[in-house]
Order: sequence, then structure tokens, then C-alpha cells
Amino acid sequence: MFQTKTQTGNLFGGGATSTVGATAATAAAGNPLKDLELPNGPTDCVSHLEFSPKSNHLIGSSWDGSVRCWDIQTQAGQVNLVGQQAHEGPVLDCAWHADGTKVFTASADKMAKVWDLQSNQSMAVAQHDAPIKTVHWIQGTSYQCLMTGSWDKTVKFWDTRSPTPSMQFQLPERVYAADVAWPLAVVVTANRGVHCYNLDPQPTHVKQFDTLLKHQLRCVAICRDKTGANPIGYALGCIEGRVAVEFPEGGQKTISGKTEGNFQFKCHRQTESNSSVQDIYSVHKTMFHPIHRGLFVTCGGDGQFTFWDKDARVRLQQSPSERQPQAVTAGCFSTQGDMFAYATGYDWTKGHAHTNQNGYHVYLTKCDIQPGQKGRK
Repeated sequence: MFQTKTQTGNLFGGGATSTVGATAATAAAGNPLKDLELPNGPTDCVSHLEFSPKSNHLIGSSWDGSVRCWDIQTQAGQVNLVGQQAHEGPVLDCAWHADGTKVFTASADKMAKVWDLQSNQSMAVAQHDAPIKTVHWIQGTSYQCLMTGSWDKTVKFWDTRSPTPSMQFQLPERVYAADVAWPLAVVVTANRGVHCYNLDPQPTHVKQFDTLLKHQLRCVAICRDKTGANPIGYALGCIEGRVAVEFPEGGQKTISGKTEGNFQFKCHRQTESNSSVQDIYSVHKTMFHPIHRGLFVTCGGDGQFTFWDKDARVRLQQSPSERQPQAVTAGCFSTQGDMFAYATGYDWTKGHAHTNQNGYHVYLTKCDIQPGQKGRK
């Protein structure tokens, strides 16, 4: 395992970090890695972060009812807020259109909207009978549509030009998380449900799969084969500080050439000094690297993000022991995999009485992880 590289100056070079960074007092208390803090951040917990497929624009949705878009100018070392839009309730998810000009948002106000960045206008494109938890744009080979998952126990597929869904699936429980990698969609529900959909030539429910995890699921990320052409499985994170990597089609070949099946491992757990009690934290987010497809990250309630190699089954890199003073609630890789954005904030695991004063922040750091580096299980 190697140490995370901390930044003492401007992360990208060329500009002054003080123009976009936190104050010295805030950096000491809430930014132990000294990473670049994005300006004009949210006032409540960040639910999702996602880089544009076409540029260095980053979007972030928040429980404060807003979605923001930042322009990251890597050469100048500057970050500017492009704009923001609002819902009448917390924004639980956001996603890019494939062309990078529009953003979709899902909210507790039971609406999904599309935000046109060029005109800075938004409009409703989908509706459910309960809060919408997930939103994804599907860019298929023969069609394109919007997929939404809700606490009303449905998954709906929308032609955004029509006020009614083109297809709808009833689920046994509320939708908690989802991911899409053509032609596969994976939807995670309450009671540890994992539902797989084949999107080609049209959305079809394949099967509900069992999972190794025994506690409530929080997140899911689809993994592809080494060519990037075919989805082969997914990683699931749960509230019990544990991740499962599962292959519904019967396993994968490891770097040793052996075919191995599903596995799970513990993570995001802390044992304080002079104590035999281990604190267990939720896994809030997991995502696979867009270039090195066997590598993925987990973001936890313990204030750390960790990089893993699913093929070698080792931990590659973990943020230093000076972890964030609050949960890492979201994280994502840039399209080229050279940057990693993450958000910190109170995740309400201890209730209202433990609300802290560390605020809500979005940070950006360089990402240089590589497969094959010696790690630790």
C-alpha cells in the first residue's frame, strides 16, 4: 500500500488556491488532505457527483434542493461555478446526457428535470408517486431514453418528449440505488433486492439476484471486462462496512488466470486507540475507474475513500489516517480517470443531536492509481 499524495499548493498549477480553496482555519479542521475545494458549494449533504462525458464539467446534487455545475480548468488551476438549478425538495441524484449539454436531476419532490446548460433553463420530464431516488440517461444503439427509480417501487423509462413513461416495471420494494452500463442496468432496492435489466433491444427484467451481503444496500457500480465493451458484474456497498463484488453470469478470470466467483470484504471500519471496539460505517458510494477497469473506489461514513483492485483482490490506496472529520458521501472519477472528486458532510447516522459544524464541502484531487501496485488485503 502506498500513501495518498497531499497537495500543499495549487493542485493543477498556475493559479492561487486561495481563490477557490477553503480558509486556513477551515482547511486545518475540515480538509486534512489539503485538496482543492470547489467554490460556492452546497449547504447540505451531497447526494451524487458526476463528471461530464465530454468535458471537465462536474455536477453535484444536494439535499439542500439544488444541483450545481462547476467548470474545472486544469491548465489554469481554476474552478468556476457554471450555474445551479433547484427543486422543491432534496435532489437525490443527477446524471449527464450523453452529449454533455444537459443534466438530469431526481428529487424528493417526486419530479425529474432536465437542465439545459446553454440556456440555463430547466423543465420537468418525469414524475413518480414518491421521491425519485435514481436517474440515468440511456444512450442505446437503437434508442435513447431516461431511466428513473423511485421509492414508489417502480422503475420507469421515459421518452423525454412525452409526459407518460414508455415502459414501467413494478418492484417489490423501494429503489435505493442503480447503475447503467449498456446493455445492463442494475437496480438495488430495500430488503437487499438486486434486479438486473437487459436494455437491448428494449428494457427487459432479467432476474432478481441474491447477494452475499446481509445488511441494507447503499450503492452499486457496474464493472466491465478489460475491453470495456461488456458489463460482467457489479460491486455492492452496504451499511455494515462491507462490499460484495458479484458476477451474475458465473464468475470472472483473475490475473492468475483462474475463474473465481463472487466475493466480499470488510472496509470503512475504525478501531480507536486504546479500545477493542470497532466502529462500523456505511459504504456510501462505489465506482469503477473508467480506464483501469478492474480498479474501483469506495467512499465511507468513516471520512475516508479507498481504492481497490478487484482482480488482485487487494487494497491499493487509502486516504491517510488524518481522515475527514465527517463522512465522504459521494465521489467520482473524471472521464479520463486523472481526477477524483469527493464530497464530505454529515450523513445523519447519529441523528439530529450529533449534527456537526464542519459544513458541506466538495474537493478535487489528482488521481494516479495504477493496477498491479502492491496493496494490502
